[in-house]
Amino acid sequence: MYDTRCCNTVHFMFIRKSHVLLRRFIPYTRSLSTASETMEKVTVRCIPTDKDMQISFVHGEKHANLLREQREALGKSLSRIANNIRKASQRGKKNKKMKRDSDSACQPVPNEEIAVSLFKNSDRVPEDVSNEEAWQDGAILQIGDHRYEVVRNPPTILNFSLPNSMMAGFPVYPRVEMEFGNVEKTEFMWYKEVKEETLPGSSDSNTNQPEEMSMKTERDNDAAMETESTESVTVEKKILKIDISATRVPDKWTEILKGKVYKPTNSDIGQKLKVVCVPADGNRQGTPLEVVSNPEISAGPGLCPFENRHLYTQKTVGPEGFRVVSYNILADPYATTEFAQNVLFPYCAPYALEVDYREQLIIKEITGYNSDIVCLQEMGKKLYNTALYPALQLEGMEGVYTGKAGEIREGEAIFYKKDKFRLLSRHDIKLNEYLQQEMNSDLLEKISSSKALLEKVLTRSAILQVAMFETLAEPKKKLCVANTHLYFHPRAANIRLIQIELILRHLQCVTSMHCSEGQDGELPIVLCGDFNSDPKYGVYKYITSKSIPANYADWHSAGKDEYSQGLALQHNFEFRSACGIPDYTNYVAGFKAAIDYIFIDRNFDVLQVIPMPTDDELSLHTALPSVVFPSDHIALVVDLAWSSNFATGNTGS
Repeated sequence: MYDTRCCNTVHFMFIRKSHVLLRRFIPYTRSLSTASETMEKVTVRCIPTDKDMQISFVHGEKHANLLREQREALGKSLSRIANNIRKASQRGKKNKKMKRDSDSACQPVPNEEIAVSLFKNSDRVPEDVSNEEAWQDGAILQIGDHRYEVVRNPPTILNFSLPNSMMAGFPVYPRVEMEFGNVEKTEFMWYKEVKEETLPGSSDSNTNQPEEMSMKTERDNDAAMETESTESVTVEKKILKIDISATRVPDKWTEILKGKVYKPTNSDIGQKLKVVCVPADGNRQGTPLEVVSNPEISAGPGLCPFENRHLYTQKTVGPEGFRVVSYNILADPYATTEFAQNVLFPYCAPYALEVDYREQLIIKEITGYNSDIVCLQEMGKKLYNTALYPALQLEGMEGVYTGKAGEIREGEAIFYKKDKFRLLSRHDIKLNEYLQQEMNSDLLEKISSSKALLEKVLTRSAILQVAMFETLAEPKKKLCVANTHLYFHPRAANIRLIQIELILRHLQCVTSMHCSEGQDGELPIVLCGDFNSDPKYGVYKYITSKSIPANYADWHSAGKDEYSQGLALQHNFEFRSACGIPDYTNYVAGFKAAIDYIFIDRNFDVLQVIPMPTDDELSLHTALPSVVFPSDHIALVVDLAWSSNFATGNTGS
């Protein structure tokens, strides 16, 4: 699969960053069409926006790593390479002299001239050419009799790890971050540990495994410095030294899969996994890295109720429409506190509230819906970066995250299928800041009549994500996807009405911008979110009926201190709930109601609403979350089709 002959010398270097043991290999690449080529490589990292470029290679037993200005003349860089090699050679000779005769004085080592040149198409590159122009793919660096092929910006792994917890029946997605690579072209090889006692003649565990035990000793000596439960490989800009042959499969590993995702079975329980990743960009492969899971595969909870819903989503939606998921996944900060465990969710096993457990259920549930658009609320930033984004990226999706206002550690995320949509623009807002813009001065003036109401609105952290897409099949078809999470307090129906008014005003601005850019017809809108309001309250009524009178009961929800007279609201959208009104979308011991919605306008028809879990399934472990439900909310899933009116461009007045 990849060539490891370009480096035979064993070099190990370990660095610590955020208390995680990090490791990487000397970078090398090869063309996929020239696997037999064995010329050593010089790797060049050159980013147009950076001032400097990085040049890395191995000469003899020495590793060279230079940081040079891109606009510097090539001759200066070549002189620096020659000078560094000469100094390294002198140090080596002095050391050998001291070993031969430690009692005698070390004689000076004469300077040796080292010829260093760069060639392109057999022609010497002039030394007055800039580094940026000189160091191109295919150029040859010659140092004395040694020749190195220049590989510029090869596919490179920056971060690579496995989840902290793995369970039978739940897919394991490697977490990989690359530079100059394409995850869809990248290769993954999976191996399962074979327990020593199952190997013939394995009574002596050290037999025939010197390299593996050497690596284990290195790790054991540094074990006190590790705080992550999974070994994570992180690559910095400086190139570290390590033996590429470490990607060799040892005797105690057996290959189980070549692919991006592995789903452990019950027979894997008690085993560890190893994954080798070979980054690629479609034409070249980069340095392979391996990672070994720290935890063993454990038993899972068995069949989860959401897997019954997956029976309706095994097939994807064709070009006539798309599938949408809206899901409040319960942010980790709200699930693991003492208050959450003892007051909010005392019926849930504490381990089932831990993010390492819940993320496995969340990923399996979301990926099983085979959706084209996924809107998530209470999306923790760390969970987004370390778990959700890497997993959904391997499923062909791209994502955008927006954090809430202030120091809140969660926000909203929108994922979309890259083979169906292209992201055109984003128009996210913080609702408290948006209220204070000039265009909303009329609303701000009315709210300001109550200082308590104004303060409450301005201190809320709610945001609105807005993403504009075009369909790849028909680029003229545009789609606006909005995602939000309104204020939760039971006595804050008035606040939620103001928040939804701000949301609808902003969507009107986005629509107007769409029309001003010369786009034909209406802008189709899908509005998803946790609105914290069941249908009997004003938010649902306002969105679906287009108006709320000034004397509506919700304005009095917080008492006279937060009442502002004369707040009547009106909008021109024609929204309806795509999933109707389910019995529940939030199901906890003390509260059960429909408060989450997917609102659509008249540009869509509903093809299929994925059935919700049954009462028996929801109450099996008292309420949500539980060992089989990762959140206190239930995902909404619907298949939408472009309406015939929209398809013909006749959207009406």
